[in-house]
Amino acid sequence: MHATAIVMNMFYTGLGIARSLGEHGIPVIGLTAKPGIYGNYTRYAKIVVSPDSRDQPEALLNRLMELGKELGHRAVIFPTRDDDVIFLDRYRKELSPYFILTVPESAAIQGCLDKWETYLAARKANVQTPRCWLIENENDLRQALPNLVYPCVVKPVAAYHWRKSGHWALVGGRKAIGIHSEEELLSEYKAISRADTRMLVQELVAGDDQCLVIAACYFDRQSNFVAGFNLQKVLQVPQGFGTGCIVQATNRAELFEPAIRLLQEIRYTGIAEVEYKWDATTRQYQLIEVNPRPWDQHRLGRVCGVDLVYLAYLEHAGLPLPVTTCRERSVKWVAEDGFITAVLQSIWRRDGSFRRLLRLARGSRTYAIWSWRDPLPFLVYMSTRFVPALVADGFRLVWSRLSSKLWRRNKSLVYEG
Repeated sequence: MHATAIVMNMFYTGLGIARSLGEHGIPVIGLTAKPGIYGNYTRYAKIVVSPDSRDQPEALLNRLMELGKELGHRAVIFPTRDDDVIFLDRYRKELSPYFILTVPESAAIQGCLDKWETYLAARKANVQTPRCWLIENENDLRQALPNLVYPCVVKPVAAYHWRKSGHWALVGGRKAIGIHSEEELLSEYKAISRADTRMLVQELVAGDDQCLVIAACYFDRQSNFVAGFNLQKVLQVPQGFGTGCIVQATNRAELFEPAIRLLQEIRYTGIAEVEYKWDATTRQYQLIEVNPRPWDQHRLGRVCGVDLVYLAYLEHAGLPLPVTTCRERSVKWVAEDGFITAVLQSIWRRDGSFRRLLRLARGSRTYAIWSWRDPLPFLVYMSTRFVPALVADGFRLVWSRLSSKLWRRNKSLVYEG
């Protein structure tokens, strides 16, 4: 009998994990704090409503302990967000009797989630990375100012710090902020420090979103590199510091060697997404960040013959790992909800950019939500989220234009009077 797999949250990443494992006949339980989301309707998982790791960690621990006792065997549990990784690490001792955790040890987690620790490890491993400055208070910022070159980028020391309850609004819903002057930096720090006084200032690597390339890796429990594949971002929403909306498989095998050096430096185990950006000035790839977990586009690995989620499950379930060979495939992963929204917004703005968006999406594709074998999540999303939102946006657009016409008409009447 296959060990059960537990997936934390059923958004893009969790839905992809459920499909990757369910297609192999592995029983999957999907945990969700959002009863109405599309991933809850996949045929590949039994859905269990549970508290959220970000806002209710202790309640989630209690629910998982109950679930572990009900299952009667140790299940393999997968995180899908940084908050989940932190949760599993925090309660590692309590969860271990019931679950096999697919996360590395605490020091390796810290080395990935803490961007300053990642920077120090990269320098030690001789991996090219933009210069960084750790800012812990306003005095640190003032001392760093003479050394900074603009434009630069401001980031949280750890991404989940800014996503805590109430913090996201204070930082303007941004995961990174481009800075073009000292005045702008001081102004942004004043706003950001209300959420978190600590931040990272990083040199900006020039280039568009298509300069971002990923080495997706799996390391076994002895920190040996097992397999990997490469991705290239085609479109982010919003552009510059957004989330990948179109990402394609590519071949950048030269990125594995520095990724292996870095991750073995921190004794990393498990799935990792190592992101680089091509620097046209130095003609080198510069390290941007490391994600210590599955991420949205991991399903492209299955297309390339390297399903990292399946490899992680096999090793943690005590099953032999197959020999994998990465196939070069020209396939794109598309987040269809974000893509359709971007196209419609372009049409409404009449800026003509929708033609470019359509060109970027051309070619062989796999999708974040849609699947011929598992269509219900997409149908639920369209009927419960997308269409209602589209109708509401349409009403707002019509009302806005109508109001504008009425205002101009009234203004004209006033002048004529």
